[in-house]
Amino acid sequence: MSKRRKRLEEFAAHRSKPVLILYFALRLIVGALLVYHIIRGNYESAFTCLLALVLFVLPSLIERRLHIDLPNTLEIIILLFIFAAEILGELQSYYLTYPYWDTMLHTTCGFLTAAIGFSMIDILNRDSRIKFNLSPVYCAVAAFCFSMTVGVLWEFGSLPWIGCSIWTCRRTPSSTPSIPPPWIPPCRTSPCRWRASPM
Repeated sequence: MSKRRKRLEEFAAHRSKPVLILYFALRLIVGALLVYHIIRGNYESAFTCLLALVLFVLPSLIERRLHIDLPNTLEIIILLFIFAAEILGELQSYYLTYPYWDTMLHTTCGFLTAAIGFSMIDILNRDSRIKFNLSPVYCAVAAFCFSMTVGVLWEFGSLPWIGCSIWTCRRTPSSTPSIPPPWIPPCRTSPCRWRASPM
């Protein structure tokens, strides 16, 4: 028990009060949703809550493992982004309710990855063991390139899954699946709960 308390004190020592309040409030909300979905037998939503709880721990885990200190503002944005994407977007169906929810999250993710790329270069720049000093223009260009690369790789990874779910969910009036385009890999997923209009 003392080891856990020591870890909690170490976690609280490096964070401002707003970060701690937000962190514990979001964990409390997601934990309550997790219990609610387990009781109702909705295990897919419970898994999404569990994933969100794991993602909430990642920034502090990265800080501890790599011996770096993330700025409090960046950590708040990361926590809110995880909550907005996983809980509001997936569980509360904000992706369907609000037309620009996905666009807003993609834009936020672009700024986040640029900030992370810039922070990584800044950490290297300040390290006394590294002998070179990078100009601010180079740091900005490298952060932009890092952000674009992460975004492109993310879209490459998500394209087959999006295509697969569109093919699985798209139904003709006779409720038979349409033939997928050749670039969509074969998949075995259950039909969606919602019914898309035929294309």
